Amino acid sequence: MRIISNKKLEGFRKKIEEKKLDSALFLTSDPIHDVNIEYFTGFLQQFFSFSCLLMVKDKWILTVSPLTYDQAMKDAEVDEIINLERYDRSLTKVLKEKLKKVKSVGILEDVFPYRIFRKFKHLRFQDISDIILEIRSVKEPKEIERINKACQIANHGIKVIEKNLSKNMTEKELALILEQELINKGADELSFPTIVASGKRSAYIHPYPSFSKQKIQDGLGLVDFGARYKGYCSDVTVPFIAGKISSKQKKIVQTVEDAYKKAIENIKIGLPTWKLHVSTENFIKKNGFEFKHSLGHGLGLEIHDYPFLSPKPKNKEALKEWKEVKLKENMVLTIEPGIYEPKIGGCRLENDLLVTNKKPKSLTKSRLIIL
Repeated sequence: MRIISNKKLEGFRKKIEEKKLDSALFLTSDPIHDVNIEYFTGFLQQFFSFSCLLMVKDKWILTVSPLTYDQAMKDAEVDEIINLERYDRSLTKVLKEKLKKVKSVGILEDVFPYRIFRKFKHLRFQDISDIILEIRSVKEPKEIERINKACQIANHGIKVIEKNLSKNMTEKELALILEQELINKGADELSFPTIVASGKRSAYIHPYPSFSKQKIQDGLGLVDFGARYKGYCSDVTVPFIAGKISSKQKKIVQTVEDAYKKAIENIKIGLPTWKLHVSTENFIKKNGFEFKHSLGHGLGLEIHDYPFLSPKPKNKEALKEWKEVKLKENMVLTIEPGIYEPKIGGCRLENDLLVTNKKPKSLTKSRLIIL
């Protein structure tokens, strides 16, 4: 069943009407996975599944493959569910029938397949990504419940790391223990591949492989992981110190912890997200280090949801399309300052937070672990 309110649906319809669009189309077909189908229908599915959601005026029509039809009939909250088998497994046939009286269609430009555009060139297609991102950025109570459950599972994972982290085990062993515990605790799956990086490998923001067969090395390290619960994600990074570290490594850790605290203190409703990033970046720079990625991002059905805590674009063309976003109540964010020095190591501290009309509420409890 759908967990968002009728108010959200009505808000989406009105936004579509304001753009003078007759309909909106969302598609999941490997390798495309559009979580908006899950958002608007409540129908959760595997990443390699097929489904197509069409909104025509006030009617929501979901087309699924025969493999998932029975589950869609049970879980999806829509006006009509179509088994693709009835149309000789041809989505084109479905769309030709359902779009007969339609002149314009809202789509997600970045993922809309050219093969469909090519067959319906007589229609006016318009990108509605901005509408979708804005609507999904503010979470409703049932969404927050699911995110909070995913975060509770992640908090269990933090304790697992604290209990099992040892220089006598490999990065891979720690990752596998952690992942098994997350599933046992209630995660439906992982939010993304777990990262365990120690020693010099921790200087890579996204190391490959994400965990190695080497034993936990002396120096700095981190574990980046998340749990997905009923579609919604958590995302945390636990930094750690193994053995003795140099004065520069100590400064890296201290700067990251201080930057994290300052970022949390600066969070307030109405603050432009880019300003939150810049204030943290300036603090890290004053301490003699480079900040190599964004301060954080929204969290929801996608691990990188809206909004993004990033600086303003420097490119003039990109700046023309850029839109300032301000923090709103019930946004869920990650805050994850990090410093990475080649041949020395890296440190990142990341937690998930709910923006409230008071101070932000920390949903996860990541912290520095010292072996």
